Amino acid sequence: MRDYLLYCTYCSSYTLLHSYDKEKGDFLGEYSLLHNEYTRNSSVLNKFLLSHLGHSLRLIPSKTEEYMNIICTAAHFLEDDLDKYVEESLALQTDYERDKKKEREIGKIQMHLALILLQEELNKLSKLSGQTSAEQQVLLGKELGMKRALEIIQQVMADKQFA
Repeated sequence: MRDYLLYCTYCSSYTLLHSYDKEKGDFLGEYSLLHNEYTRNSSVLNKFLLSHLGHSLRLIPSKTEEYMNIICTAAHFLEDDLDKYVEESLALQTDYERDKKKEREIGKIQMHLALILLQEELNKLSKLSGQTSAEQQVLLGKELGMKRALEIIQQVMADKQFA
């Protein structure tokens, strides 16, 4: 994979974009040795673009002589603050995972409640008896529908993909 940097010819400064993450549709962003991680967001890139508004910018691919010259001679944009941005990015990712886990737990509780409510409704239906054969057929149909709904919910709750 190719890495890239964005270079401002006016200020002689650059920001590293690194390689493009096709899953997220973003560049990996700046890298922090302290955290051994990329920013994985565009916060530094956005700040770079805003601070170099109106300047001529060039995208430079890695494995070129120009790339190496720029890294060796030009100023690295926000170099001292990269650890802070990566730390913020990692905190956001942790928050996202925690929120996703909470939503999953809430979904499990909702499924469990639906199961209990359907079982109660099935118990009520099974105690009813129809006056006519048509009413008995309707009650039987409702009871069979409730049983099928319970089976489906139990299958979903037992499926490890949703656990």
